[in-house]
Formats: sequence, C-alpha cells, structure tokens
Amino acid sequence: MRRETKGKLKKGSIIPTRAVGRAPSPPRIPPTTPLAVFERSIKRARNLLTIHKMALGTARRPPALLADIHRATIVLAVSALDAYIRTLVINRVISKLKEVGNPVPTKLREQIKQLLGQDELIDAARIGDLSTRVEKALREKMEESSYQGVRKITEVMKLIGHEDIFKDIAHSASVNEQTLKENIGKFTKRRHIIAHCGDYDLSQTPPEEKSITKRDAEECIRTIESISREIDKVCKL
Repeated sequence: MRRETKGKLKKGSIIPTRAVGRAPSPPRIPPTTPLAVFERSIKRARNLLTIHKMALGTARRPPALLADIHRATIVLAVSALDAYIRTLVINRVISKLKEVGNPVPTKLREQIKQLLGQDELIDAARIGDLSTRVEKALREKMEESSYQGVRKITEVMKLIGHEDIFKDIAHSASVNEQTLKENIGKFTKRRHIIAHCGDYDLSQTPPEEKSITKRDAEECIRTIESISREIDKVCKL
C-alpha cells in the first residue's frame, strides 16, 4: 500500500532511510601489544600529575596532602612497568612455542617442565594444545610475583632468550649499565616503601615521613618510559 504524504516537504529536508543489508561498524578494539598496555597504564600516572596541576590552580599554597599524588604517581608508574613485563613475556613465550623451526630457550624449557610436569606434557603433546596450557600456567604463576626490580626483570626475561636484558638495553641506549640499574632500582625501592611502609622510615621513633616532590614523580615516569621502550626495541631486534 502506498503511503500518501500530506503537505509539502520543507526545502532541504531529508527523509532518513534505513540501509538494507549493511552491517553496523564493528566496535573499535584497543591494541593489546605489550607496549600499548604500558602506554595505557603509564597514562594513569600522568593523569595524577594533571590533577595536581589542577589543584594548584585552586589555591595559593596547596596542602601538604597533595604530596600523596606524587607518591601515587610513582606506584602507578612502576606498576605500568610490571604490567608491561608480564604482557611481553607471556606474548613472546607463546610466539616462541609456535616457532617450530627455532630452539626454545633453556630457561623456558626448564620453566615449562616445572609448570606442567611430565604427565601433562604428554597429554599436551597428544592433544596439541601445549601453548594454551603453558599460557594458562604461566599467567597463574606470574600473578604470584611482581616484575619491577632489576633482579626479577632479569630473571623473567631469560624465559624469552635474553640472558642479561639490562646489559642489552644499556648497549642499545648507549648508557652506563650500572647507572641504568641504579635508576630503576631507586624507584622500585621507593614504590615498595610507599606501598608497604606508608612512605615512612620505620627505623625512626617515631616513624619519619620521607619527603617527595613533583620532580621525583616526573623523573620516575621518564625512567620507566625509557626502560620500557628500550626493552621493546631490543626484543624486536
């Protein structure tokens, strides 16, 4: 049945029509590469410094409690490094297991034997789901630890074939290896004190609060960003 239109259409008016057979655009899925995960995480740390800047505009002299924004910035920045290392190692482990023509790093072989055991390894070989089982077991194991300090990062990077990652990135970035380790160690240690001791020196009576500045927070972000990007560069070589 034809539907009559009463009255004149206004000039320039458009009658919307429904597209036939056209599927809606798929939702945008954010990238999940290790570096993309890091960049989203480190953005949270930068957001805190933005909040601090906004707070400065509301008062002549900000209250001392705003120093906690700097403490939180260090915690989030170091946590971003942790998230990056976890994602990177798991992704690369799965990739290496699928590279049939290339040898598996010795450390990874040992780790897989510990994670699965002989019986499960035989089952995985029969069914053909080794990478799935390794990924699940590795994620569960890595949830038990943090990967922020020099020692922990060095050890876990051996799983993907980097025997001395800080030596590698120091060479790549043309910086002194010991200085590099000291810089990352300074902030991972500070993060530990903030998270576990409230940023107090508990050896003092009464406990003494450690001072912190915006410069400390900014330096932490720069250091973490530099190290993460150098690791990413080395791992792509």
